Amino acid sequence: MKVLIIEDEAINIEIITDHILRFNDKIEIVTSLQSKEEVENWYKTNDQVDLVFSDIELLDGNVFSLLKTSIIKCPIIFTTAYNTFYQDAFDVNGIAYLLKPISYNKFCKAMEKFSNLQSKEVDWTKISEAIHGLNNNYKERIIVKTKTELKILSTKNTGAILSNSGKCIAIDENGKENEFRYKLSDLIKELNPKEFFQINRGEIVNINFIEKIEPYFGDRLAISIKKYKQHLITSASVTSEFRKWIE
Repeated sequence: MKVLIIEDEAINIEIITDHILRFNDKIEIVTSLQSKEEVENWYKTNDQVDLVFSDIELLDGNVFSLLKTSIIKCPIIFTTAYNTFYQDAFDVNGIAYLLKPISYNKFCKAMEKFSNLQSKEVDWTKISEAIHGLNNNYKERIIVKTKTELKILSTKNTGAILSNSGKCIAIDENGKENEFRYKLSDLIKELNPKEFFQINRGEIVNINFIEKIEPYFGDRLAISIKKYKQHLITSASVTSEFRKWIE
């Protein structure tokens, strides 16, 4: 059996490789590719493999623009930090969707699903229903990538999320700013509405980290987040809704 890994982070390549060899040391990992361009060039001169492990956000963008060309014919197990692409995954031969950090237990379940699909007719309707069911879960973690490490923040330990110049900044339980890549408008849809509220166009607060709320001019409110020095200000249009939410 031959597999291909599509992943742009060395630490994740290592984790997936370890899981594969632990599951079955006879599986051949043909290669690992880090970008859509590398995938496209590799398939020009190589045959299809039996199974692909693929990240979603690569060095040169979202992988689905390439996968929708049907360049990969075999089943794909997606390994990603984002829980917003379940339907896209189903549309391009996805059979499993593993959120990082990937546990060995969940990896094994994905591999068992792959094994079962090889020996019987695929019921794509059931797979689609299972995928949509997973999409009801709220986001539990935020992945912060730096030049030297991959940091995992729990959303429960995130006091606020700010948008700045097209990027997001998560304020952790220590008041430290952690920059990550995401659209705020997409993120708010994935967070538990009982805990998170978008107070203006660029700021989301976690109710469990609100330390103080004070009146601010223009029918707005100034919110103090635990261990974070700056005040966050509600927009006038959402102040009334915010008051109802905190009650």
